[in-house]
Amino acid sequence: MPISTNNSTNKDFINRIRSKILKEYEKIQRSFVDESGLSVTTALDDSDIEKLVMQALEEAKVPISWRNLKALFQGIVGEDRLRRILNSLKARNTIAELTHTRYSLPKYVPDEELNKVKNPLAMKKIRESRENSIN
Repeated sequence: MPISTNNSTNKDFINRIRSKILKEYEKIQRSFVDESGLSVTTALDDSDIEKLVMQALEEAKVPISWRNLKALFQGIVGEDRLRRILNSLKARNTIAELTHTRYSLPKYVPDEELNKVKNPLAMKKIRESRENSIN
């Protein structure tokens, strides 16, 4: 399902994914009570955030814009950290970055947009996975 330019459809799409991400976030969030009786919640580490990003991209099944990713992760992780996580995943070719600052799992890059992938090794993964699915 491509993301529509219709604002309410886009909001529904973001809200659906965000609700699933928030549920997962609550599961992996670490809380404990210190000696004084205060409840303390620790920040998620980068590997936890990476898992949430991967889950969001899997759930979307289409490329997601930077703007929509910021909306998805608002209140979970700051923009700078989210950008760093995306760059790390992109550098490892785990995700594909497309033109117009959109991100996707390689398997969800539409055929007509393969030439818009900015990290070429991710394109290799895309082609290999599609060839394997044909055979």
